Amino acid sequence: MDNRLTTLLTRGESLTRAEYRVLAHLTEHPLLVGNITVRELALATFVSTATIMRLCQKLGFSGFSEFIWHCKQLLSDTPHIAAQRNDLPELPALFGQFIANYQQTFQWVTQEKRQQFADLLRQKESFFLYGAGFSYLFAEYLTKKLQVLGKTAFISGPGDSRNIFLSNAARYQVFIAVSRSGETEQVLDKARIARNVGMTVVAFTRASANTLASMADLHFALYDEAVHYAAEAAGVTSFESNLVLLMDLLLLEATG
Repeated sequence: MDNRLTTLLTRGESLTRAEYRVLAHLTEHPLLVGNITVRELALATFVSTATIMRLCQKLGFSGFSEFIWHCKQLLSDTPHIAAQRNDLPELPALFGQFIANYQQTFQWVTQEKRQQFADLLRQKESFFLYGAGFSYLFAEYLTKKLQVLGKTAFISGPGDSRNIFLSNAARYQVFIAVSRSGETEQVLDKARIARNVGMTVVAFTRASANTLASMADLHFALYDEAVHYAAEAAGVTSFESNLVLLMDLLLLEATG
């Protein structure tokens, strides 16, 4: 995020979620200022051009051109860059291993799979997410991200009645399951129902062969250094950090 544009965000108290998303997109991608049309910006942020014009007016500008001119003026100011120390901090011994694990995961996340996810995000509006145990936390994280993008996203877990899913499945277009093992029965049950009602099934699991992966239309395999998922579920590995990194990368590529 460019600090020179953050003053715009402080003026957004009365903005809708969609309007704020447009503003945040420009602060995160300052190089777009002056190089993107109102239609291109609307397409990139999943809003209408009318939404962008309302945003400009709420910020006190007559239209998009005046708003962009103001952004250019802000960007013309010299940014404050903190002095950098020449000496790098000593890194933990396991840092290199975590980096290697990330690289292993992203060897499996092909361009084709990333494009499939981006297409789903652009073409579909309603998402049902499911996770059990620790996986619920990451399913919830992705749910919130999708909601910020203006998508209809609902999160459920084992604590919810099975009837909740049965009653609502037909309303959603995409089922996203997060399961480290890919063998959790509650998750498999919902995936079967999702397939039966015509939902697209997306799964995030560990890379070893598992039932959920075989059921998914789009499967993201993550490296997991734990020898056995059940025996070492309480142990700290790079699996979860891999998962968050992957989710953010997919969302960034789909919306950037």
